[in-house]
Amino acid sequence: MNVYIFILCILAIILAILNIYQYLIMRAALRIAEILYVMSRNVREKATEVRRTQKDVEIIEAHLFDIATSARSLLKSLGRSEKAIDPDPTTSLTTNGHHRDSDSLIRLADNIFYAVKEENPEAGWDETIEIALDRFLKKVPSMEREPARKIVTVVAQEHRAKALEQMIHKENFEQALFTPGKDE
Repeated sequence: MNVYIFILCILAIILAILNIYQYLIMRAALRIAEILYVMSRNVREKATEVRRTQKDVEIIEAHLFDIATSARSLLKSLGRSEKAIDPDPTTSLTTNGHHRDSDSLIRLADNIFYAVKEENPEAGWDETIEIALDRFLKKVPSMEREPARKIVTVVAQEHRAKALEQMIHKENFEQALFTPGKDE
């Protein structure tokens, strides 16, 4: 009789663990759905703004790249393999046909560099630039390597400057927060 009670207790514990696991998975799925809903709402708002003001459509493309990159990162963090996920949006989505001006090239390089940083946060700075350069050349095959390298390098320097500025701002904030006042 004790063996049956022991087996029933183990089954009850396993079912409780499975129930908790199912609940957590459901919460994660709901959170992902909320994130994608907010992102799609932002894209709809930007599309309306572009339609109203006759702005360049590349604003929408940048938001779509952002959504695709974020969704890809979410899927990877939830355990999906590279093979199960669609190809990288920065290399598989086309933008604006074959005509590109300098602003669109810089925006494209910025989107690609951001996607590479998201996918490989541990990668070194030079490695990130090289990967971004390779992806950039896949998107703009008509461009030679040296001009493409210059564009990607400028974008990388802007990212580095922003990161340093954020670090300095954070350090100044922490220093001001933990510095005792003169009143004490």
